[in-house]
Amino acid sequence: MITEEQKDTLALYGVPGVGARTHARLAGRFGTPADVFRASKKELMELDGIGPVVANNIQTFNRHGFVQDQIKRMERAGASILIRSSENYPSLLNAFKSAPPVLFVRGDSHALSELSIAFVGTRKPTDYGVKMTRKLVMGSVNAGMCVVSGMAAGIDSTAHREALDRGGKTVAVFGCGVDIIYPSVNRKLSEDIMKSGCLVSHFPMGTGCRAGSFPARNAVIVGLSLGTVVVEAPEGSGALITAELTLKAGRKLFAVPGNIDSPKSEGTNNLIAKGAHTAFNSDTILNLLGKPMPSHKEGTVIDYEDRRPPPPGLAGEVLKVLCDGPLQIESICSSLGKPVSSILNELTNLEMDNYVTQKPGKIFERN
Repeated sequence: MITEEQKDTLALYGVPGVGARTHARLAGRFGTPADVFRASKKELMELDGIGPVVANNIQTFNRHGFVQDQIKRMERAGASILIRSSENYPSLLNAFKSAPPVLFVRGDSHALSELSIAFVGTRKPTDYGVKMTRKLVMGSVNAGMCVVSGMAAGIDSTAHREALDRGGKTVAVFGCGVDIIYPSVNRKLSEDIMKSGCLVSHFPMGTGCRAGSFPARNAVIVGLSLGTVVVEAPEGSGALITAELTLKAGRKLFAVPGNIDSPKSEGTNNLIAKGAHTAFNSDTILNLLGKPMPSHKEGTVIDYEDRRPPPPGLAGEVLKVLCDGPLQIESICSSLGKPVSSILNELTNLEMDNYVTQKPGKIFERN
């Protein structure tokens, strides 16, 4: 059931020319959205930034028709609404003066209040980008973090799916109405997300996708998260806009280093050169966020990896050698009678798949 306060807030948000900032300024000046609609044109125009066009829009807007249309769309989609005074409105996002006055949610809105980390990147990742996304998401989920992303193809979808496969929660932030699944190939993914997490958008129901909407979507991703991990991003990627917004918001920015010859890693490597934290592994990320990853001894880490069958071939032999404890690479080579180059290649792949962790001094430990 939608309250009168929610209706008034939604109505003011629907007025052409009234975005999040203007909405906040109007409500701050007149008290409530309902008071804004009761104000005269002269009173409205006394507020800096409110000209005759916006003032006229406020006074002539068919707010009843707009609100009723939005309610019908929400009912059809099974969506709910949160305003900034709502108990479930995410506190991390609410910390910003220009936070959206309205959020439309499908699924469990409580997921928005979880400690969260964002993963973003190119829509066309390399195999390396996909592996690193899965590795870092797994570590984040094991530490109890919710994964936030934009449900785009590529890194976004990989992050959402990995979080679900690990038994975690994930939030998909839309650049359109939450009743419009974009891209449409992610319909099944969206349904799975809603079972434990949610889909969220600050765009009114029925709003279609526009290129200019995605930077605003990215700002919400940043606002919901303690930090942002950029996995792969060529120069010009929208993920770099998210990175810039992360820094402006005072949140932690991480970037996954990549091959200097790979165009897909050009943006992330440049972010690191400019001061972004290097995302080698999830431990580094979680520690910097003030949420250390639980150890296996505490019994709090999902033991999904422990139930995986060992990889075949030499990789499996390397894991078997590490069962008795951490070893330097030279000791592993000696035990298996293999050259360093062969063992190092296997260890690199095992680390990317989160079977092992490298410690200082080229010591490797089985996870």
